[in-house]
Amino acid sequence: MNLLKNVIMAIDDARVKDIKIYETKQITPLFDYAVIATANSTRQLQAAVERLKEKSFETGFAIRGVEGLRGGYWALVDFNDVLVNIFTAEERERYDLDKLWKDLPQIKWEVLLPKQNK
Repeated sequence: MNLLKNVIMAIDDARVKDIKIYETKQITPLFDYAVIATANSTRQLQAAVERLKEKSFETGFAIRGVEGLRGGYWALVDFNDVLVNIFTAEERERYDLDKLWKDLPQIKWEVLLPKQNK
């Protein structure tokens, strides 16, 4: 859960919107949580990924890989137990992972932030 908190703090710092956290433990052994967020622009998407990398370095949580960033419309950051998908609005609508995972338990991301950030 500490990893998930750090992920949420990092993407909140980047000011992405419409953050959703899906608990995926019951459907796959590969990761426990999937985080989805929307960036307002490709620049913000890149900034969010950079903030995730910085937070990873600060906290010692290893990033397994980053995919999709070159295209500028979507990025996946793999922290092993937590997968972070950041999309531009159009790409999020196209892939519609929220529909795919709608029946999974969700965690309200706001409760993971330190109180002063709320």
